[in-house]
Amino acid sequence: MELSYQTGQQQTRLVYGETLNRGIPKEFAAGQHVIIVTNQKYYDRSFEKISQLFAGAMDVDWYICRNQMYCNNLTELADLLAFLERFPRDRRYLLVSYGNEGATDLTGFIQQTTVLNSRFCCLPVSIRSLAKGLTSSCQLVGKDLRPLLSVDNLPRDIFFDQTITEEQGDGKLVDFLILLRAGLVSDNLFLKDLYRNFTTRQTIFSRSFVTYIQQLAEFYQVKQREIEAYGKLFELAFYELPEGHLLSADMKRMMGILFQLIWNDQRQPLDLDLPKFFHWLKALGFPLNLPKQVALTEYNLQVMKLMKDLPPLDLYQQIGIKQQALYPSSEELIRMTAVYQQLIGE
Repeated sequence: MELSYQTGQQQTRLVYGETLNRGIPKEFAAGQHVIIVTNQKYYDRSFEKISQLFAGAMDVDWYICRNQMYCNNLTELADLLAFLERFPRDRRYLLVSYGNEGATDLTGFIQQTTVLNSRFCCLPVSIRSLAKGLTSSCQLVGKDLRPLLSVDNLPRDIFFDQTITEEQGDGKLVDFLILLRAGLVSDNLFLKDLYRNFTTRQTIFSRSFVTYIQQLAEFYQVKQREIEAYGKLFELAFYELPEGHLLSADMKRMMGILFQLIWNDQRQPLDLDLPKFFHWLKALGFPLNLPKQVALTEYNLQVMKLMKDLPPLDLYQQIGIKQQALYPSSEELIRMTAVYQQLIGE
């Protein structure tokens, strides 16, 4: 299957529902020097398989990023620039992202700013990196993970192979979270469809998400900024805690999404049954309990400190319909964390 995706003046071709060796034309990289930006774990897993996809290329080189989610940082940028410095400028290059969200952002940023004659292609390894490929803003973050640099750039082509995403293990649970986030921002009917079709942890791991790709692309085409920003303030506050290292990057993101949902529902009641929603998430296997060492009072203080560096939160009057943008008050944060503790049964 193939669809045309456009945001502003940028357009990309999204091919999905096929394996990479069927979706990517044999002549796709002909006459080009391919540079694949990946993470260590994907390089170890797929070096030969992915290299063979570009057998018709002039040459194939790999740049390997760290495995962390936010590898789109200045340190990685400097290392990638040093890596690219040795390549001749009289060739045509195909810069391919084959990695996590950070690797996708880094590839898009460097392709838009390099003097090398190149184009940008994305091979998502997950729904997470697919969503990032559909986001026109390619960002680099600082040590505090706040955005420092940003350019607009969409891949010319995205080839999504669901057989790769099926190999993730627990990563499929995180991919499901990305679908949930898109639904919370965009469409209550989409959320209800997920609720009907995924009732246990086993259904998440046994069913493909490929049927949701078109809807996800439609949501991102209209609301990519709102979707990507949803929960970000609350997520980044966990990185400021001394105990923040006790949570994985994916759990920080999940808790950020849930805290924004709870805050919104307390400030402006949504057309969503929160206790039922949390019970469903628990049945799906999401780890909803924070480590005991995480002090929510200190966490709320970190949220307040971050407000000066990040934009206000989108407040929804109902799922998919935004009312306004504003910052939470200290009283609202206290209420938010109290409701969270009630919902998880503490």
